[in-house]
Amino acid sequence: MPAPSSPSCGNVRSRFSNRADVTALLAAFCFFLSAIEYMLPKPLPFMRLGIANLPILLAVDMLPFNWFLVLAAAKVVGMSIVSGTLFSYVALFSLAGTMVAALVMRGVRRTGGHAVSLVGVSVAGAVTSNAMQMLIARYVIFGEVAWLIAPLFLVTGLVTGTVMGFFAEFFIEHSSWYSCAMGKSDELDLDDTEGKETDSGIASSAAAHAQKHGVRTMLKQEARQARRERYACLFKPWISALTGFLVAIIFLLQQEIVVKLVFMALFIAWTWLAGKRFSLVSTIVVSAGIVAANLLIPSGRVLFKLGPLAVTQFALTEGISKALTFEGLMYLSKASIMAGLQFPGRFGAIIAQAFQYYDRIIEYRGKVHAKTVVRDVDALMQRVWASAQPTETVSAWQSRRD
Repeated sequence: MPAPSSPSCGNVRSRFSNRADVTALLAAFCFFLSAIEYMLPKPLPFMRLGIANLPILLAVDMLPFNWFLVLAAAKVVGMSIVSGTLFSYVALFSLAGTMVAALVMRGVRRTGGHAVSLVGVSVAGAVTSNAMQMLIARYVIFGEVAWLIAPLFLVTGLVTGTVMGFFAEFFIEHSSWYSCAMGKSDELDLDDTEGKETDSGIASSAAAHAQKHGVRTMLKQEARQARRERYACLFKPWISALTGFLVAIIFLLQQEIVVKLVFMALFIAWTWLAGKRFSLVSTIVVSAGIVAANLLIPSGRVLFKLGPLAVTQFALTEGISKALTFEGLMYLSKASIMAGLQFPGRFGAIIAQAFQYYDRIIEYRGKVHAKTVVRDVDALMQRVWASAQPTETVSAWQSRRD
């Protein structure tokens, strides 16, 4: 749908009262930032910088409590679909960290009011989120050695929370979209010419991409895309997801390392057949890190020594078992979660609407530049908001809630 011809907020004022639609847009930006965050290098497989929580931080003063919680839940589900981690421990870490951070940020803001800046709100959310994830890591992956890396986790939360807080404060002060959403402005600063995408522009972008990558890389991408298309023809998204869920339960019940290793090999083959991207090198590095962390606390009979480190039988087998479980669930999730997966009910309608916005955000991703990031993100939000309308299901849900 083309953007409104007038930049007046009046053209879209009624849509800002549609909390379901606003929630879907903010969730879409959570998906987008999660995709970026997932690709960034990190010292631990579940460690995140927290930039995907930025839309939730902006929503602290914008959305009522019920919609605020819907946004947090939609962010977890959506980012798990985008990154292919829905059935993995990463989704568990994300769920715990996001929901705790959301509740803490909302509580701090409501308790302290505007006497507590968004910087303080962001820091509180980031630190508690990392603390919760560290607590889960203690019992799921690393054991008691988790407390050794807890200081790094908490310092990371402090730094990223501060940066996100300052960015949110600056964005709110300069964003036309946010001002309209909060009823503080009557005009959108929307330049229609910036939002137009032409077929020639897309074609030239594709040509530049082809020139940048080597022939071998392009052939691999084409082969992977062909496998993905064949897989999509054979299985519907919900069938693939249900199969993955059932297999995950069976996999988690396994105790023998050899059996887990066989499952792991099958999951890797499944991921390849589904046309999903993966890295065996990354798998080996992450697995080695999990095993090494468990070896730091000796347990059981000493097998051999590596300098001052005593490699004990129970610690080694426990570390290998946890590494296989962690990485196995990652591969299983990647293989079984397809982009077209939809959820039933009203919450599913929000997720579906959010993915429509997400697709439009992806189209504009090249227009955000580091030097003008606030202005570009604001323009992006305005163009995406103005170029789409909520689905009938989302509008009907809002009407019933009102």
